[in-house]
Amino acid sequence: MAETYLVGIDAGTTGCKTVVFDLDGNALGSDYREYPSRFPKEGWVEQTYDDIIPPLVDSCRVAIKKSGVKRERIAAVAFSSQAPLLTMLDEEGFLMRDFVSWQDLRGAPYIKELREAYGSEKYYQETGDPLNTNSAAPKWAWLRDNEPENFERARWLLSEQEYLLKIWGAEEYWTDLSSASREGMLDVNEAEWSKPIHDLVGIPLEKRAKLSKVPGQVVGTVTGDIALRAGLPDGVALCVGGHDQNCCTFGAGAIKGGDTAMVMGTFGSCYVVMDKPMRDPKRKLIVKPNHGMPNWTIEAFSNTSASAFRWYRDTFCQLETASGQVVGIDPYDLLTREASRSPIGASGVTFLPYLAGAAGARQNSDARANLFGMSLSTNKNDIARAVLEGICFEMRDILNAQEAAGVEVGTIRLVGGAANSEFWSQMLADSLGHPIEILSSNQAGCLGAAMYAGVGVGAYEDCEDAAERAVKVSARYEPNPDVAAEYDKAFEKFVECYDSLDGNLF
Repeated sequence: MAETYLVGIDAGTTGCKTVVFDLDGNALGSDYREYPSRFPKEGWVEQTYDDIIPPLVDSCRVAIKKSGVKRERIAAVAFSSQAPLLTMLDEEGFLMRDFVSWQDLRGAPYIKELREAYGSEKYYQETGDPLNTNSAAPKWAWLRDNEPENFERARWLLSEQEYLLKIWGAEEYWTDLSSASREGMLDVNEAEWSKPIHDLVGIPLEKRAKLSKVPGQVVGTVTGDIALRAGLPDGVALCVGGHDQNCCTFGAGAIKGGDTAMVMGTFGSCYVVMDKPMRDPKRKLIVKPNHGMPNWTIEAFSNTSASAFRWYRDTFCQLETASGQVVGIDPYDLLTREASRSPIGASGVTFLPYLAGAAGARQNSDARANLFGMSLSTNKNDIARAVLEGICFEMRDILNAQEAAGVEVGTIRLVGGAANSEFWSQMLADSLGHPIEILSSNQAGCLGAAMYAGVGVGAYEDCEDAAERAVKVSARYEPNPDVAAEYDKAFEKFVECYDSLDGNLF
């Protein structure tokens, strides 16, 4: 298909990005916009319509303008979306309250109750979800008990993928298997909503979106005012995309058994593709369908990951931010330069990055971030390095949990903010002990969404064809054996710091 273009929109947690791609995966134009989360109470995380929805339209329009492509040659658009982002709509489709973020912790007290009522092992075998603070069920249970009028009056109980599709032109509310499974309320073995789990939480299935099992399924067209404001051709195909982490996995080309993708953005995770749907005996790892492919992924995740680095930037690094704006250097580059001046182990400083509780390898909703080992000689370089190392060590914890479950991990394809930094990419290779590959396009979430759209409109034969054509490796970082022992020592201290607090302060 000559001169055919695809648009992928990543509606992320801390910002949105739109990228226009050709069919070979080349990014022709992009636009990124940050937006906030709201914190009404300790542990509560919400987002508003005005903060996160309008920027998607503006981002799309600007990216298309930057690309210089002819609008009429854009064949399709799809979303990479966060989940679960709890969305309550009335009969007319209007929001009844602000969105409840996947980072929100208010449902934590319901986790034990739900596990005991359903059976932890039964829940895990059915959903592939360990049932933790990221799961939707505990949050819905909280809303049921604390906002009963809203809960009963709501006509639709959704997440972000289906809401975005509907307001952009879908004829009905549709979601994909990756977004649905991320809620932890999908029977992954049958690829259907689990009625018993919905009954447990008190949600009728008629309040849920339809499940699309076809990659990139066309569910409507973008027309009228929204097409005009987004810079899209009137009537362009609107396709089902995927959960942002699934889009990142797809955009990294992880489609065959053994392929591994590590996402280090607002949310962090390591996905390994499996030919068969095994389960983790310790119930720490999430198992879900690899949407669009005849296989599965197994993962564990970090609630904050690179957003812990953003928190550090926003809270302590106003000077670097202002300086970067003046001289035209990304503040993150200034911070990684500072970190590079500190030795491995950050001169004895250790950072636990649990700013939104611990998930994955350490399932502890009460965990909080900490800095250990500071002295009068500690400087800002040490703190910057400790933050980066702490994020890496949480990912190492995840790899250890996967290997303990019998999952073999080899070369890792890295996507997200960390992949923009040579220093951080090499740190990951050295601290994890695995080769790290970087892709020619570091917009894996947007690329994955665009690839789904391309499959949906027939620009690609299937997902395998899309990955083979559009995904390319541009760099590789090998672990340095000379520093392995130093990182092992620093990681051991990381574990000791966590263990010293677990059961005491956490």
